Amino acid sequence: MTSTFKHVFRPFQQIVVPVMPGMDCTLPIELARQLGGEIHLVGLVRVPPESSISAEARTARQLRKRLQALRADLPNSSPSHVYVAHDPWAELQTALAGDSVELILLEYPKACSALGKSLAELMANPVCNLAVVRGPLPAGPLRILNPVRGGANAVLALRFSLSMQHTEIQVLNLKAPNAADSMEAPFRGLASILPNLSEIHFKREVSADPLHTIFERASAADLLVIGASNRPPAETQPIGRSTEDLLRNAPGATVIIRSHGEQPNSWSGPEGELAGAQAISLLVDRWFAENTYHANEFADLQRLMALKEKQGVTISLALPALNEAENVGNVIRAVKSALMDNTPLLDEIVLIDSNSTDQTREIAANLGLPVYIHQDLLPRYGARIGKGEALWKSLYVTRGDIVLWIDTDIVNIHPRFVYGVLGPLLQDPQVQFVKGFYQRPLKSGEVLEKGGGGRVTELTARPLLNLYYPELSGVIQPLSGEYGGRRKALEQMHFFSRYGVEIGLLIETFEKFGLSAIAQVDLLERVHHNQTLEALSKMSFQIQQAVMRRLESRYGQQMLQDVNRTMKLIRFENGNYYLEVEEVAERERPPMIELPEYRKKRGLTDQEDRTATLES
Repeated sequence: MTSTFKHVFRPFQQIVVPVMPGMDCTLPIELARQLGGEIHLVGLVRVPPESSISAEARTARQLRKRLQALRADLPNSSPSHVYVAHDPWAELQTALAGDSVELILLEYPKACSALGKSLAELMANPVCNLAVVRGPLPAGPLRILNPVRGGANAVLALRFSLSMQHTEIQVLNLKAPNAADSMEAPFRGLASILPNLSEIHFKREVSADPLHTIFERASAADLLVIGASNRPPAETQPIGRSTEDLLRNAPGATVIIRSHGEQPNSWSGPEGELAGAQAISLLVDRWFAENTYHANEFADLQRLMALKEKQGVTISLALPALNEAENVGNVIRAVKSALMDNTPLLDEIVLIDSNSTDQTREIAANLGLPVYIHQDLLPRYGARIGKGEALWKSLYVTRGDIVLWIDTDIVNIHPRFVYGVLGPLLQDPQVQFVKGFYQRPLKSGEVLEKGGGGRVTELTARPLLNLYYPELSGVIQPLSGEYGGRRKALEQMHFFSRYGVEIGLLIETFEKFGLSAIAQVDLLERVHHNQTLEALSKMSFQIQQAVMRRLESRYGQQMLQDVNRTMKLIRFENGNYYLEVEEVAERERPPMIELPEYRKKRGLTDQEDRTATLES
């Protein structure tokens, strides 16, 4: 066999097997095993047109769990993804456009029913090669019958047969009596090489009824593999009636395969911009269903360790703190014991203190943590107050490829606050940034007020996102303090210095990497202490400033003046009202990747020193 034909008939390297609720998919998975390539299990959840996509989040979660179980038996499988949509087949086609996937395997007729499509619709302009299989497939070495006429589909069918392991392949070409030479043209290319392929038995026959002959020969085979028959250009059906008859009625297992080569591809190129509220709502609903996780999905720490080791990544946890002596010890002990001492998921835990006046730093140091005062770090750039400043500087002192943050005021601390956020980053390489969310009862003294938390979220943050960034309207708690991301993404972000940091990072991740790069995870319940109404008002003011600054970056024009950095607080004293002016300014830090000190510490290539810009 020449090198050209070795390329044409090389095995499939990347194979996608869609898995849908209610389908066991044993047959296509077994075929994928025998083809020997890397298997990508993809979940597809079809939502009726009249139903909301977001309502299927539970179904998506259950399907992810099932995919995880299936992958455990597939040593050469890759991380899986679940698509939830009114037309998940179309979503899969879009996702695979331009990808390296070479083959999709579907089971007939179950896939047609689950996806709400006919065989012709599934085979119409597939974005990559498509094989539709009907079983059952017998165990042991297979006898394959491979009828060929010529053309791209015949070549692909032959490649499929040659890729199968432990098979005996019979290639059959049927010639009509007195057929004109022009009818034989498609087969000439194959005819010149088939006799030279030692892996197959090649035979030519004359038949007045090819369909009947194929049925007859298939009765002595275990598997029939045939390319979808070509149709005249004037016809719109992608397969001939005889091809579907074979798939439906052949005596044994059957594969119909369709090449995407030289076919119109409506999915190539960029998807195009979303237009109108309905399209955005569909996008958000789909994102919510596909990218909303639950901490319990990642409670198997050994599985997370296996993912970490396979990817060769390091993981850092940074704990921002200010006067948290009451809780910081419990937080450190719970996380360190479970995720560092017992199961070494975390490579380091550091405390980033904001100059506490209580025993916060001493407690952390006694528990073995490196302790930093953020005001003392990177002194060249000055010191600002605020949690965001601490998070920004934590990038400088940590070393992990993945950086996580959790607050140190969590009363009901549990390791899930860390492994829940970490899970999607290890499971899905597309995810760059993960936000936690939870039920938020407030603790006021000894009384728990159920559902009392999240007031700034619901009254300020989410309305602003719905108004200016509707694509992010599915994020349940954009202000949560439990989140993390990949360093290569975080080091590119601007960090607001105070309470605007969370919403700022969320918006910038969306703008730089797209909505699919963001995930959220249910961390169940988080108990924390109440803040005064005035403190919440200042927080809200800073968050609004952060959103306005991001809008300024988007549109390239200034919207806020320095005067907008002051807040007029209403006071009431001795029966009189008066105003007190206080600066509540939300300023931002540049991306850490731009600092010469950071680049030097990380061993990055030197760039022009922009000290004046950074210090301004």
